[in-house]
Amino acid sequence: MMRLMKPVDAIQNNIAEITGQLLWHHQAIAVNQESPFRLASGDFAPLYINCRLLISFPQTRDLLIGFLHFLCHERNIQCDCVAGGETAGIPYGAWLAERLDKPFIYVRKKPKGYGEGLRLEGAPEGRVLLVEDLLTDGGSKIGFVEGIREAGCSVSDCLVLVDREQNGVEKLQQLGVQVHPLVRLSTCLEVGESMSLLSDETLAGVREYLADPAAWASDRGLDSAG
Repeated sequence: MMRLMKPVDAIQNNIAEITGQLLWHHQAIAVNQESPFRLASGDFAPLYINCRLLISFPQTRDLLIGFLHFLCHERNIQCDCVAGGETAGIPYGAWLAERLDKPFIYVRKKPKGYGEGLRLEGAPEGRVLLVEDLLTDGGSKIGFVEGIREAGCSVSDCLVLVDREQNGVEKLQQLGVQVHPLVRLSTCLEVGESMSLLSDETLAGVREYLADPAAWASDRGLDSAG
């Protein structure tokens, strides 16, 4: 007997697919195996995702913020204020805070080196919802969570546009933070393939990287951060 998908699950699958389509449409996903990209972590990758690009397209950002709002409602995510992470999470966090009619703050990667030396800007309070554009290994997000908690607030949920599926979700779960992505990288790749934007060879190369980034870099003589 065929198992029927719940309506909300079907909607979330559609949200993921549309988000992937928007990323490809605006060329926010780039693939280059010959000249790999250096990531913020210092590691190399054949694929780069630039969610910052999407802030320039009002219709697209309205859709994305609507999708984030939908996830908040359907998953009963409660918060007293919304935080955006420096720097790419700030615009998305601010737009979502406006949609939710909640206070907005932003969290720095490290305390400001002058003035009051603040890590959080704004008036943080109670339960904080962290909003980010992209999740890779979770390194910067862990720092943001620590900064929020050091300020005396709690954080148990993190919304992201894209999860690169490189153990970031698991690392944040260890801190008691649940990650809610609009789309995962595997879906982005499936969408790119369906749009005839990825050849079989390119897709195989990206999946080889995802299976073992360190081995992929070593085979190509690329120095990594770790």
